[in-house]
Amino acid sequence: MSKILTTQQMGYAEKNSASYGVSLSELMDNAALSLSHKITKIAYKRNLKNILILAGSGNNGGDGLVCANTLLSNSLNVRIILVQGSPKSELAKAAMSRLEKNAEIVPASDDAELTEWADIVVDAVFGTGFHGSLPDEIKPLFKMVSESEAVKIACDLPSGVNAKNGEVSDGTIECDYTVCFHALKLGLLLSPAKEFCGEITTCDIGIPNQAEDFDFEIEKLDTTLVKSFLPPRPNNAHKGTFGKLLCVCGCSGYRGAAAISTLAALRTGVGLVNLCTIDKVISSLSSNIYEATYTRLESENGFISCDNADKIVGLSKNSSALLLGCGLGKNAHTISLVKEIVERAETPIIIDADGINCLCENINVLKNTKAKIILTPHIAEFSRLLGISVSEFLENRFDLTRQFSSEYNVTVLSKSTQSIAASSDCKKVYLSDTGNSALSKGGSGDLLAGMTASFVAQGIEPILACAIAQFVLGISAERLAKSMSRRSVIARDILDVLPFVLKEIED
Repeated sequence: MSKILTTQQMGYAEKNSASYGVSLSELMDNAALSLSHKITKIAYKRNLKNILILAGSGNNGGDGLVCANTLLSNSLNVRIILVQGSPKSELAKAAMSRLEKNAEIVPASDDAELTEWADIVVDAVFGTGFHGSLPDEIKPLFKMVSESEAVKIACDLPSGVNAKNGEVSDGTIECDYTVCFHALKLGLLLSPAKEFCGEITTCDIGIPNQAEDFDFEIEKLDTTLVKSFLPPRPNNAHKGTFGKLLCVCGCSGYRGAAAISTLAALRTGVGLVNLCTIDKVISSLSSNIYEATYTRLESENGFISCDNADKIVGLSKNSSALLLGCGLGKNAHTISLVKEIVERAETPIIIDADGINCLCENINVLKNTKAKIILTPHIAEFSRLLGISVSEFLENRFDLTRQFSSEYNVTVLSKSTQSIAASSDCKKVYLSDTGNSALSKGGSGDLLAGMTASFVAQGIEPILACAIAQFVLGISAERLAKSMSRRSVIARDILDVLPFVLKEIED
């Protein structure tokens, strides 16, 4: 897997390269050469000859202009549209001055003739600094390219993609290939940008290793990596070897959440699970979930009473981890209960769903805890924690996740189509993009919370527990989608397939 960098890291590496003898101009030449190699390979393989380059006025356009020279030397027909007029950056101006005399620059227009002529269209308009919306004046051209039968190749990223957060402007060309320079940019792995990149190739452009002096790294999960995180299960083990999980979940209105999270924990390897909840929940579940033990808690109008705090904290002392929040509900009692447990318990606490919603009232309690805290919020829950809108959060989800983790000294799994796991030291961030729309149903978050808590109880480092759980859940959904409609998959189907997915990963 290629390295993954944020736009800030990439910009730093490029600027720092000059200190180690590689100028920005040399980087542009190397990038253009790599891009031309990819284009030429595709052209020769498919017997294509006509290449249309859409060049912007900045450095991305400069890459396209330098690339044109190599394509011409490879006996390909090249036409260039200066989409934004004459080059404006110094590097792009220099690239323009070196353009071969036989390079044909044609005016931008809404005439479909150029896009009909082209066998391959190279998108070299905007680079990693792009954000916001595409200019209205270039949208007609982009629309014609999108509708053409030409092969579409992006230079570093499709123009209109925000390389920071994965947002995509209206009018962005959906490319068949993207040639990434030096490293994958984080935003290209996030939806919806991911769906506009096509096949991504990463090429070396000569940035020295010494130029990369970053305080954290991003790693994308794969099966090999996840397998390396799973602890061994020796033949002489017993149930105590694999930990004891205490689940404080459920209320009269959300009994299923307690069931799903408990079963998910059992299915992913924890030795013992004790579900602590009110009598109505126990009565509903105990006749079907035989493998768990149960502790009855006092109720208040169908919710767990805050008077149970002493009992729960006491039980946690003999547990490896504590799962708090699935189906808990939110009222004055649960808000008080969550606060007291987080303040007093010393065993690792995994907080999900209503546990997170209850924390919004007392967020600063996280700054003074005795236990390791793991939060698993989806986007709306995370936005509520931060007190901002969902759109504000999505604009800067990666940085906000890391900042929150560091400020509150917690491990966070920011759940979405692609999930981000970060710990308080912020030295490593894990990205998982497994899964599909089969998980867009109630119960998926309870599955993930139970799995995460199970792995923590087994002694796995919290950030790795989050990463494993998200990856395995996603792979399970993908496996089911091969034989079932995604719209039909429910949490119980995931529970049934989990043992087989884990077996495949282990093998």
